[in-house]
Amino acid sequence: MAPRLLYIHAPKCGGTSFGSAVRLAYCNSQATIDLKTSRRIREAMYPEASGAEKVLREQEVRKVMLGELLARGVQCVSAHVLYHRDLHEALDPDRKLVTLLRDPVARFLSHYAYVQRTHPNKDRPDTLAEFLDSEMAQRYGSIYLLFFAGTYQHTTNDLSEALQKAQDNLTKFDLIGDLSRTGEFRAGLKSLIGRPLITWERNKRPDQKPSRNRDVPEELRARIEEICAPDISLFQHAKSLPAYA
Repeated sequence: MAPRLLYIHAPKCGGTSFGSAVRLAYCNSQATIDLKTSRRIREAMYPEASGAEKVLREQEVRKVMLGELLARGVQCVSAHVLYHRDLHEALDPDRKLVTLLRDPVARFLSHYAYVQRTHPNKDRPDTLAEFLDSEMAQRYGSIYLLFFAGTYQHTTNDLSEALQKAQDNLTKFDLIGDLSRTGEFRAGLKSLIGRPLITWERNKRPDQKPSRNRDVPEELRARIEEICAPDISLFQHAKSLPAYA
């Protein structure tokens, strides 16, 4: 029997296709956490929340939604949801943990390009150079910190402690993929669940306006690396773990 699975899907890490494939492999007992539903609940509970607080409040809602799925024993949960050790250990400590990461600078650029393309906002800076001075850039530079420690680099009172928490939580994972090594990740995932996985691509980025590292001027790249320092540290730590594929 395939093990119960929690697939933590960090944004813009290429996890949509894998998450969908693994949910299909568990077609008789699988679930995600609907973004529209959690947003509606957060808007009802915290109508004035904005910026980082809005994200953190919505993740509080999503934690409860995750807890309900774990408590029900849903075999596979794949979602944009933070890792919560308290839920995992109290409700289903034997559930296997999987995530897929990528180079944090590439992830940052992909995230920026995505919101510029699909969520235009007159209040968002028009250029990448201006965006790097924004509060949102601080969020995009610490997505892994958020997903594995529950905080951003600019919303924590102790960044070192938050980084340590994220590192400790990553050691709980059974499989950590790298978008630059999808073959190894797929093989590891198939081995972990003992079931075949279909191959498909979802949310593939259009060819125009590439967001590759080499397309960014050197001075901006250095600033992005500085902003992404927490996630770069966590990515390097993840690559050192036995669970890294």
